[in-house]
Amino acid sequence: MINNGYLCSSISLFVGLLLQITPIIGPSAYWRPQFLLMFVIYWLLRSPSHYGIGFAWLSGITLDIFAGEMLGRYAIAFSFCAYILILLSKRLQHFGIIHQAFLILFIVFLNQLLTISISLLYRASWDITLMIAPAITSAFLWPILSISLNKMVKK
Repeated sequence: MINNGYLCSSISLFVGLLLQITPIIGPSAYWRPQFLLMFVIYWLLRSPSHYGIGFAWLSGITLDIFAGEMLGRYAIAFSFCAYILILLSKRLQHFGIIHQAFLILFIVFLNQLLTISISLLYRASWDITLMIAPAITSAFLWPILSISLNKMVKK
């Protein structure tokens, strides 16, 4: 068990970043869950007073740097998703794991919509599968991620 929450969040974000930037070849790349965003959402739901919009922005800009994308693309999307989560944080803490999975579906879909909309500024092609597939796989993985992180961190 890890007692220090900041150490645990740093390790989990590093793991999420590694999972997010690991290359995947073929059609399964469309179905890659948004690992880093899911870890950010977990920490925002767990402690919204300690992890806020700046935390989400920093995670997003780190992903922008490591992924080699347009700087600020993920940072803006993560910040917007964090803003929505913080607005609803009092209600969301009482959600069950299945309801949280539906929330993850919505938040990841919103994140995909924002990042693809920003990408349309410099690239004129997009695919609807790029928005829906990561949201579905992230929602299915959310219960596993949430339960495992809850076991890793003392309450």
